[in-house]
Amino acid sequence: MAGLERLPKSLPPEIWSQILDCIPRFESRYLLNVCSQFHDNIIRQLFSSIKIYFIGGDKGKKMLNTFYEDFTRETAEKLMRKSWEILNRISRDRQFAKVVKNITVVAYAEGLGIFERLSVANIFQYLPNLHTFRWVGCHPAFDDEIAEYLPFDLKTLDVQSTFPLDSLQHLTQLTTLRLPIPFLFPEDDEAMDRLVEDTSLIEHHSTISIQDIFENFPSTLQCLRICASDINNVPIRIYSTLRELEIFGIVGDGQEFVGLDAMFRHAMLLESLSVVGFIDPIFFSFLPHWSTNSLPRLTSFRLSVEVPSAIGEDEFCSLTGFLHGRKSLRRLYLRHPEMRFNQTSRLLSVIQELNEVEVLGVHMGADVFAGNAALAMVANSLPSNLRALHLAINWGGDDLLLLMDQVSSLPKLSFLHLYGTVTRLPISVEEIATEGKGLDTIGLNRALWSIERSGPDQELGTTKWPRWKIKFCIEDEFVNADDYWLFKYN
Repeated sequence: MAGLERLPKSLPPEIWSQILDCIPRFESRYLLNVCSQFHDNIIRQLFSSIKIYFIGGDKGKKMLNTFYEDFTRETAEKLMRKSWEILNRISRDRQFAKVVKNITVVAYAEGLGIFERLSVANIFQYLPNLHTFRWVGCHPAFDDEIAEYLPFDLKTLDVQSTFPLDSLQHLTQLTTLRLPIPFLFPEDDEAMDRLVEDTSLIEHHSTISIQDIFENFPSTLQCLRICASDINNVPIRIYSTLRELEIFGIVGDGQEFVGLDAMFRHAMLLESLSVVGFIDPIFFSFLPHWSTNSLPRLTSFRLSVEVPSAIGEDEFCSLTGFLHGRKSLRRLYLRHPEMRFNQTSRLLSVIQELNEVEVLGVHMGADVFAGNAALAMVANSLPSNLRALHLAINWGGDDLLLLMDQVSSLPKLSFLHLYGTVTRLPISVEEIATEGKGLDTIGLNRALWSIERSGPDQELGTTKWPRWKIKFCIEDEFVNADDYWLFKYN
């Protein structure tokens, strides 16, 4: 911040705009009162993405993962008051409304929610630049009264609630459609290295007809999120245009993946594939060997498996055969909590050969890691050009010094998330930040801290993210889109 004062005051507005865009979101608010030019630029940065919260009663307690009435009431009052202020400002200030491009609604209140739903529906008429709308929660639900007012040129629709298809027919320019999934990804005191299901979302999923959705939606879709049971119902014309596909297993039945082979044949433009949830072992038999030239453009792959049994040798070989020669992979996330030590070591050898990987997440499996030999195996497998790293370990040793020495030597690393799968890791945020000079975000067991370094001595400061921000995080809240990709489903 101090460096800004020494820059020439005669810099053109365009240059100042570029400079201010480089300032982390959590620091930029300090510049609001410097001058009107700074104020206008920072407003665009702070409010291009907004969140609206509806919180109350037992639903609010569940959302906040608390039993305390006072905490729920105080948090709800703070978040809902700010939400009202934003909605009010949008309807009264046209210049401010032009700034808003991305809206997320988090709905965990009680009652009919009529006022809340109509308040959201009312603001769309004031938002000429809105391109992304997200609704999470069923209290109140995302319904016709809201859906019919969404702007026709909306680009991204992300719904974890009811899906009122009849009122969405006018959205003919969508490029991203994320259909409801029954999972949330909160802090570890609620998750404990497993998927967290929202029962209300599970109830509503059965009412969604994929055939009806794709009969009416355009073939311009590039990004899609579906449940595995719907794989066979997605038309080939949709698969053939996709750049990104996220598949969530919600049953754990082999029948869910019927039709997956057709996806691998026809999704030739696919650049990013995520498979998350209750995954039957039959899934691995569909993975094409890298030499078949299936998914030739793939640069991002995520596999996060929730099963009570170890991965079989045939399944493991299918996974490594899929990965082995994919030299263009830039982002990779692999989680199988029941993997055994010998499989983990072989998997790390495969990862070590993927020289282009910059974003890496690995769950080390069920076996206890302890001692420098185990740490050395992990540390020596890390690609040298990593800029974001997630490691989940069942750690049984005294300290992590060897691992931290290796991590601190990675010149581009700016995001680090460490996860103790059984017990918390013996290291603090301050210790990690001191060793990792380039880190701007640090995570421990899905708790996140923004790291600030100020002054000539680089004095260290940490800001912990509130639990609701983590549970309903969006890409714009992270310093880099890669950080969000790595963190959002782990």
